[in-house]
Amino acid sequence: MLATFNNPMQVLANSSILIDLHTHSLSSGHGSTDTVNDMAKAAACAGVKILGISEHGPATAGSAKPSYFRSLKLANRHRFGVQLLFGAEVNIITPAGALDLDDNVLSGLDYALVSIHPPTLNPYEHQDLTNAYINAMEHPNIRFLGHIDDARFPVDFERLLSIAKEKGVYPEINNGSLMPDAYRKGGQENCRKILEICKRINLPVLLSSDSHGAKNIGNIEYVLPLLKECDFPEHLVINNQPDLLWKILEKL
Repeated sequence: MLATFNNPMQVLANSSILIDLHTHSLSSGHGSTDTVNDMAKAAACAGVKILGISEHGPATAGSAKPSYFRSLKLANRHRFGVQLLFGAEVNIITPAGALDLDDNVLSGLDYALVSIHPPTLNPYEHQDLTNAYINAMEHPNIRFLGHIDDARFPVDFERLLSIAKEKGVYPEINNGSLMPDAYRKGGQENCRKILEICKRINLPVLLSSDSHGAKNIGNIEYVLPLLKECDFPEHLVINNQPDLLWKILEKL
């Protein structure tokens, strides 16, 4: 069961988060050499109390295979004072919403984010991929929408977020999408749209470091100005509300 903490609503006040669920160790490739232990140590130093390791699905070159995800149930979940959750960032690999991990693998994980990456799905500029995400959300372990802000993969934010709310799935605001050198397109504009819609329909969001390796765990420095600009309410930020996170994951 997830830990609980006093005074959770501090994300805007002290620029820190208790929960970071979108991170990648060496098992995702991308040149990182940091182990899960390295990640947990970094989380402890950053004040992160609940760390989610969400390796890329196997369609991503150099990433973990299904056997890796099956073995996670044996992993130690408490390291250096940090509680670990083990999930996946699964890839949508067709416009119809097919995923790169089978149902029996996904069902053994604590949670999954669903994302689109090139070249696992080639850019589909001007082709609406809303249905791809909606179909992917049919799996009960899909709890979060990964960087839907990427303009290379257009979606109808109003429709997608409305259906996500019905299904108990939550969008992330990804720090990597907002960096000055971000490789995704349209991050600033589209994250602003996502926040405005979520504020209006009362849908919580997950703030994510998307740290590849230990270096950026808990880092949301580019998200914070946007939250303030949008006057986004703290009660709709999942990251400093462990009880809310537990309710979300309890739906599995």
